[in-house]
Amino acid sequence: MKVKLISFVFSETGFRRNRIILTMMLAGITNGMVMLIINDVSKDFNEINLRNILLFALCIGAFVFCRKYSEYHAQSGVQQAISNKHLTLIDKLRKSELVHYEKIGKMSIITNVTDNSQIIYESTRLMVHSMTASIMLLFSFGYIAYLSLAAFAMCVVILGIGIVIYKHGQKDIIRLYHEFQEKDQLFFESLNHFLDGFKEIKINLKRSDDIYQNEFSRNIDDSLDLKFQSEKKVVSNMVFGQTMFFLLMAGIVFLLPQIDEVESETMMSITAIVLFISGAIGLLIESIPMIIKADMALDNLVHLEAKLDESKEPEQHACSDLYKDFKELSLDELHYDYVNAQGQAMFGIGPMHFALKRGEITFIVGGNGSGKTTLLKNLTGLYSPKSGHIKVDNKMVEVSNYNDFRSLFSIVLTDFHLFDKLYGLDHLDDNKVNELLKKLQVDHKTRFENGRFTNLDLSTGQRKRIALIVALLEDKPVVVFDEVAADQDPEFRDFYYHDILPELKKANKMVLVVSHDDRYFDVADTLIKLEYGKVVKLEVNGGKQHD
Repeated sequence: MKVKLISFVFSETGFRRNRIILTMMLAGITNGMVMLIINDVSKDFNEINLRNILLFALCIGAFVFCRKYSEYHAQSGVQQAISNKHLTLIDKLRKSELVHYEKIGKMSIITNVTDNSQIIYESTRLMVHSMTASIMLLFSFGYIAYLSLAAFAMCVVILGIGIVIYKHGQKDIIRLYHEFQEKDQLFFESLNHFLDGFKEIKINLKRSDDIYQNEFSRNIDDSLDLKFQSEKKVVSNMVFGQTMFFLLMAGIVFLLPQIDEVESETMMSITAIVLFISGAIGLLIESIPMIIKADMALDNLVHLEAKLDESKEPEQHACSDLYKDFKELSLDELHYDYVNAQGQAMFGIGPMHFALKRGEITFIVGGNGSGKTTLLKNLTGLYSPKSGHIKVDNKMVEVSNYNDFRSLFSIVLTDFHLFDKLYGLDHLDDNKVNELLKKLQVDHKTRFENGRFTNLDLSTGQRKRIALIVALLEDKPVVVFDEVAADQDPEFRDFYYHDILPELKKANKMVLVVSHDDRYFDVADTLIKLEYGKVVKLEVNGGKQHD
């Protein structure tokens, strides 16, 4: 059976790999040589042999150095490899399509990156110990073969039978580990729902009881059952391994003298060797379950990376001036569908055909589930349409230019996230940010100091104002606001519609606003109404253009 952890360690330790392998081998050999020296000394305790003392000290010193070198460099190499893997995954994630990220899920990524990486790191030390022990065992069995071929044959037969039976038991353990992992994933998904929906759970006792009893309790009970089953088999396998060692001892002590003429001195040496290697055998047996988990963790990281590779966007051609000074953005029969795991369409928008102009305010209205957010994600290049096109000044936006296209937009969607630092905005003047905080009436709640906001533990409405400030600071040609006026007091709502939006229009921005505030619809130059994913009304300057 190929141990993936070993392959991973040796492939990721670079130029140190050969040194690590050499020092592990030397650590195992010097460990075995200590046993030989003790065996030699035990033949005559009355004579002090300076050569043996020096050899013993040399072997101990070499063992300590080689063990420390191999373990430290293997651990540091793996830690570096894991850190590089994290950066690789994050880099691939940022280059993946949003729709694929949403399918993979935040919790899946977090558990993969954190839990699996920790298991791999912790298992590396055990792997080094196990490989050192394995070298020592090979050395010891070679010495047993030198002393008695019959004893060596007995070791091979008994341990060979034990390994075959042990590996058969490992198959059930691996199966149970996989089932436990699946249950663990369900638990984390439930936990994600629980944390994200804590307010809804707190207000509804029946919902709280339902998710607690039918999700958490049931999943935890199922996980515990699988955990108990796997641990029971692990313990059985470990006890079986120890039992095989006792059988080996019994064979050496009781059977060997009957089938081979072995001198008593040789018999004592063989017995001492078998006792000496008992610790190494025990270490190997106890290490195997953890190494299996490390192999599974590596599989999980490889599987996640494969998913990210599949979701990678087409190669992007950087051209910062591609859409410079554009005037119009239009949709040409754009259509988008959400699909389930079987590839069946669940909900879609389109076909849509309309144009938006710079220096104008466009309101997108409609009920919940009408497709407003999906339209925005397509308009901004976060989603790629299934059919139809987006055009800029009547030139089709190619998928290879989506990075440049997306750079036109500043967005505040309903599920926006606030960063404490303003990433991507270089040489920003703190005073300018604080002036905007004052203008949008949140300067009494937070300040911008040393390149970051001092407090983001704010109400939803206040957080939206911060997001609005970030969008203003980005100063992009297109701004997209999804229900920013919601959760605001009447005074600020009026300020938003009658001051902020007109200022952006005056600055020749293309302003896209999702709104339910019909009393402010007169602010819009164009009003687009959606129902069930389709445009049912398009009004320009109050005049109906399409119905």
